[in-house]
Amino acid sequence: MKHFLPLFLLLALLLNGCGATGGKLPAKVPTSNVAALEPLGTPAPKYGDVARALIRDFANIGPRVAGSAGESQAAQYIATVFQAIGYSPETQTFTAESEGKSVTSANIVGVKKGVSSREIIVGAHYDSTNQGPGADEASGVAVMLDVARMVSSQQPPYTIRFIAFGAEDAGLMGAYWYVNEMSQEQFENAIAMIDLDNLVGGDVAYALGDEGSQSSVRDWALEWAAGNGLDLQTVREANLSDPKTGLGVSAYAPFRDVGIPYAFFDTANWNLGDKNGKTQVDPRYGDHGVISGTKFDTLDYLDTNFPGRVDQHLNLFVAVVYNLLTQYQVPFQ
Repeated sequence: MKHFLPLFLLLALLLNGCGATGGKLPAKVPTSNVAALEPLGTPAPKYGDVARALIRDFANIGPRVAGSAGESQAAQYIATVFQAIGYSPETQTFTAESEGKSVTSANIVGVKKGVSSREIIVGAHYDSTNQGPGADEASGVAVMLDVARMVSSQQPPYTIRFIAFGAEDAGLMGAYWYVNEMSQEQFENAIAMIDLDNLVGGDVAYALGDEGSQSSVRDWALEWAAGNGLDLQTVREANLSDPKTGLGVSAYAPFRDVGIPYAFFDTANWNLGDKNGKTQVDPRYGDHGVISGTKFDTLDYLDTNFPGRVDQHLNLFVAVVYNLLTQYQVPFQ
């Protein structure tokens, strides 16, 4: 029988921390208390314990293939977490075609109203391949939910739309469906899209995106991370739309295609393999250097072979995304 974090403990863990970044957790739950942010230039506090617990639960569900019972169970779990941290989630069920087969999946959406009605969209997929439990594949949605918890009782500068996308591995179905259903008002209000993908498996933490006027969100994240002693890197002029790289296949793509600025957060090692971001680690590990979506995509494998990596990456990404959502301002144009 698969073990899940007991619901009462999950609710206590989430609700005790949702009021502000200084919320404390029950004494028996191992955690690093989330402290208020220090000014730029001082060490960032430690984050990520809640995200790690969420990754474990997604992995315990097992493979979450698009349209499968596992994916449906994960969608229900996400809705439960959203409710526990103070949101009224909307489940957007859709049916689309993938390789000649009809797939039914869902996006789960939670909205945090901000000072402005203009919106930052934060997205992450929750499905996985059928090769393993998909811990790295769940890391993006886990970080998203953790950050949603942290901002739930605050009033951020902009409205934040958190979206857990279904059926990404079947051709970005959830992301494309969402963009196709956006109203004109939603298009006009969308100032940026933040895509959280595989955040714990790779050697290096990256913030990627387009250059020029479309790079504001990515560049803010890089500057904030550097000022707070966090090693977040980028690849200038990275080709994120070439199907041969595999990197055009992430939730940011439909938003980029309609002109919405984006920042893509991921872990990989652009100095390895074909140097295109597909290789995550030394080819001696995983499946020729790939962890995500393989049988090696487990927390145990990552903790054993790369001690401290999961916690280090989770701390970085939760800190960066949380501060981006609570401090970023659209450049004057």
